[in-house]
Amino acid sequence: MSSPSDEYEGALRQQWRRLAQPGTWWTGAERIAIAAEARLATKGLPATGSHSFAATDAARTVATNAAAIRPETIAAWVHGGLDPFSYVEIVGLVSIVTALDVAAFGLGRAEEPLPQAVPGEPSRRIPAGAEVSDGWVPTVGPAWAPESLSAVTDERDAMSDTHGPLYLTMEQMFDLQITRNGMTRPQMELVAARTSMLNDCFY
Repeated sequence: MSSPSDEYEGALRQQWRRLAQPGTWWTGAERIAIAAEARLATKGLPATGSHSFAATDAARTVATNAAAIRPETIAAWVHGGLDPFSYVEIVGLVSIVTALDVAAFGLGRAEEPLPQAVPGEPSRRIPAGAEVSDGWVPTVGPAWAPESLSAVTDERDAMSDTHGPLYLTMEQMFDLQITRNGMTRPQMELVAARTSMLNDCFY
């Protein structure tokens, strides 16, 4: 059985490769700059100004105060020039970088340096059926947590791939008797619920 540190290492390497690549709406260099802004925000440091105000504010808010985001917040960013699909990509990559950074802290590891960008242009692919339905941003189908990033397929896949190493795979979520690394499912859910409360998660 692999250790939590091994599982973290595998997730980190996979997601750092993804982070460096051109995304759907941002280049590799832009994606890394967004991740850097998110990290600066978590440390209470000022923004670099490498992106537009809307993109920078979105990245920093997702990283440090996501519970404060409302439809009007997103509408203001869109009015400031941030495309809704670009915002979904920001949510995806900032969430993963932040989750991996917090996991590193929990494992007693140093923060991993951000990777070097891979040249190239974003694909700008919009999946069929992606639109604002019953949520705040475009999704494919109903807006609920597992499909919250479905309008940017690569970010949805990255979330799914990271979910397993850091918590449980989507399939394991249905197993109420599962034990991982000595923790039973009720123990996991108690930790998750307490963490969600401390982070003002309203899901």
